[in-house]
Amino acid sequence: MMTRRKRISIVVLILLILLLLLGWLLYVLFSGKVDEVKQGEEVAEVTQEEQVVPDRPTVSELELEQEREVRTQTSDVTSLSKTFVTRYGSYSNEADFGNLVDVLPLMSEAFAAKTQKMIDEGEMPEGYYGVSTSIVTVTVDEKDETAGTAQVTVTTQREEAIDSPQNTTVKYQDIILSYVTEDGVWKVDSAVWQ
Repeated sequence: MMTRRKRISIVVLILLILLLLLGWLLYVLFSGKVDEVKQGEEVAEVTQEEQVVPDRPTVSELELEQEREVRTQTSDVTSLSKTFVTRYGSYSNEADFGNLVDVLPLMSEAFAAKTQKMIDEGEMPEGYYGVSTSIVTVTVDEKDETAGTAQVTVTTQREEAIDSPQNTTVKYQDIILSYVTEDGVWKVDSAVWQ
């Protein structure tokens, strides 16, 4: 049987546990409200700061906006150059000039006609031959929106395989792309490997 001393000890222990739980519960409830009050004060401070912002852009903001415009204007020929050169410069005689057919829509009418003629008259090498091209850098050399012309130099890494896909050599080669606009869209007018 339990003695009176054991019963008192158990009751005291239960009361202590309940007090600890109650203390923890109060802490959790009130610490959340303190955080909410602090966040409310921070929101008020931010709102006050937002009212101080000037209506006109500062000089640095104007410079940033002009820089963004330049990037946007050159990004169209830059991204087109990456897409074009990666596909145009990668070839396999097993693909039957598929790389050139894929980029015909990116070419000017004159360049596309020349390329189509080359595809139609082209002869495939007898042994395996393949070239894989990846972009290293793209530099917009000149661009005239008014005249609708641009020139871009693309530095590439080309991996050439002769007779076997395992027999490869790597070389770095530039290609110069000339652009014209047709119906408001940039088109590659020539591509010359250096």
